[in-house]
Amino acid sequence: MKKARFSIFSLLPLWMSFGSVAAFDESKICYILDAILFIYGVVLTVLYCRMKLLNENKKSSSHTKKDGAEGVYEGLAPRTEDTYETIQMNKTKA
Repeated sequence: MKKARFSIFSLLPLWMSFGSVAAFDESKICYILDAILFIYGVVLTVLYCRMKLLNENKKSSSHTKKDGAEGVYEGLAPRTEDTYETIQMNKTKA
């Protein structure tokens, strides 16, 4: 089986160089290359999404809740000071 794959992949560039590619005009070659690029993009997108989902599953399985109140919010505390401060502007008459 490996020899068959190797021979197919080794003969493909030769076929592309000397085969019926000479009969194609530039637009057909462009369409073929666009299709290869599209398939490549789809495969990479699927692999990337699969990798992200596997990482999310590993992260979610590694988080264990110690108490009912802790978990995702562990280590967070409410803020005691106000986020915004009032600016005191003195108006002087000129």
